[in-house]
Amino acid sequence: MADAKDRRAAERMAVNAGTGCGFVGPVAENFGPAKVRDVSLDGIGLVLTRRVEIGTLLALTLTNATQKMSKTVLVRVAHVTASHGGFLVGGTFAEPLTYQELTSFVM
Repeated sequence: MADAKDRRAAERMAVNAGTGCGFVGPVAENFGPAKVRDVSLDGIGLVLTRRVEIGTLLALTLTNATQKMSKTVLVRVAHVTASHGGFLVGGTFAEPLTYQELTSFVM
């Protein structure tokens, strides 16, 4: 059951072992690789080594080598939480993923 404080419009699903994120960074700066935590049609959860500000626009490339899938997306940062020497970052896609794109990252 979802946390009552969770305000996402769509449920996030854990990604499969082949899903990764080749880079993530604001449109003007590269933050290097990031760990993808979860993804939905509308947004994504990332683990970054550097803090980003809420409202920052990130350009990132999602990849899944097993599925031969790669997609570059824009993400608006909605929340940032310090965690275990890194930062949990949640954001909303500028353009939602299609169902087919989502399934290539989670199944």
